[in-house]
Amino acid sequence: VQIKNKDHKCPSSSRLLGSTASQAWVAERAIPLLKRNPNIGTKEIQEELEAKKRAADKLFGQWDDTFDWLYRFKAEVDLRSPGSVIEIDTVIEDGEVRFSKFFCAFKASIDGFLNGCRPYISIIDSTALNGHMSVALALDGHNCMFPLAFGFFDCETKENWTWFMDQYGKGIGPVPKLAICTDACKGLELAVRKIFPRAEQRECFRHLMENMKKKFTRDVYGKNMWLAAKAYTRGKHDYFMKKVLEATSGVQTWLETNHNLIWARSKFSTDIKVDYINNNLAEAWNGWIKELKDLPIHCMVDAIREKEVILFEKRRRVSMALHGTILPAVIHQLNAASRGLGHLKVTKGNSDQAEVTEIYKDEKVRRHVVYLKEKECTCRELQVTGKPCPHALAVIIACRGHDMEMYVDMAYSVEKFRAAYAGVIPNITDRNQWPVVDKGFKLLPPHAKPRGLGRQRKNRIPSFLERSGKATRQVKCPGCGELGHRRGSWRCPLTGPKKRKRSKKSKAKP
Repeated sequence: VQIKNKDHKCPSSSRLLGSTASQAWVAERAIPLLKRNPNIGTKEIQEELEAKKRAADKLFGQWDDTFDWLYRFKAEVDLRSPGSVIEIDTVIEDGEVRFSKFFCAFKASIDGFLNGCRPYISIIDSTALNGHMSVALALDGHNCMFPLAFGFFDCETKENWTWFMDQYGKGIGPVPKLAICTDACKGLELAVRKIFPRAEQRECFRHLMENMKKKFTRDVYGKNMWLAAKAYTRGKHDYFMKKVLEATSGVQTWLETNHNLIWARSKFSTDIKVDYINNNLAEAWNGWIKELKDLPIHCMVDAIREKEVILFEKRRRVSMALHGTILPAVIHQLNAASRGLGHLKVTKGNSDQAEVTEIYKDEKVRRHVVYLKEKECTCRELQVTGKPCPHALAVIIACRGHDMEMYVDMAYSVEKFRAAYAGVIPNITDRNQWPVVDKGFKLLPPHAKPRGLGRQRKNRIPSFLERSGKATRQVKCPGCGELGHRRGSWRCPLTGPKKRKRSKKSKAKP
């Protein structure tokens, strides 16, 4: 018998999570069963859950067989869509061949990116899965998500990222002008630098701000950092960065040490025609595949392929219904931006050159020079985005006879949009008809790694920078079928520029 001291100084363990399910957790998941049968007992609930597991095994196959199906999926895609890049990497552990990495890029996606998209790639470093999913996304003429490639690996390491980027480099080949945007991930940064040494490496500014919040106070990472990132000219960028550096002298050293990639528009190349400072495409992808994250890996890969088939076919139909040189949605957007420019004073030098004077809220006068023939403005917004800035729009309006389409980059043309979705993501048979591949071994799943308690999450945890508000209902356009806008909106690719209605003067009665 041991006598313990009554005065305990150890911390309380009452808030520690246990490995068993709580009553609230069980009650939440038992509600659908109780609605069907209020008198159901514990045994019946266990039997129903076991039946669900057996049905899933019968429908999707056993867990140990799911990874081996990837070889048959690869053979089927190679048969239906030659030129697609699908690679499977394995490791040998204790004499057994186990899954390590997977990469998939369809031929239609590769050709669509090279022929119809701007040379901009957004790399998502991971999503909420049992392992890690890496995705490469691009932008079409409507600034919509264009899926390029996706893959799986067990953890984020330099070797895994180098393998993923190497497979992607084999697919698209050498691209003379390319920008790659990543999150704050050192392994991915080094892999991009190794495989694409000439590419412009951009960094998501939102992730930079999340890291900055942990190191500095809000006086430092407040609005001045955002204004510095959004500034198109180097002078304006330095003006706001000077205010940031005045708050504390350690910001410059911290940025050079931890975030030495390009995150400000003032340093963006004018050849890319993309001014995104945040990696917002990650949110679009995560929401797009959220419902697929519980599927076995071979079923998830096939389901992603099916979603890409539907996406390409729908946007291909939209592209064939468009007319003109530049996308109507872009022209509609510029027409809306051209209204309310009366505060800009235009002084024309000739038909293609003018200076635009603007008075800001601080009563400071700014003057920019616009060269329409060269598609340039000293504010640099026209060169970076490829679309006329407010100064260029003011000059175009002042110069009679100028067509707005002439000064929009061809990256927003109808021809480019059609080329992006001209290819067809392969339609394949069901998995029972996929070709049988004799590999000489069976590919086993990777060893399960210990994870945290509770159910595996699907949703991304919002950061402190994301404002929380009331939930809004997302609308769907009946014309193009896209989410986020209604019929008649300038975001709809089928909406052309609207003509302004002019009231007719009533004739005076004699």
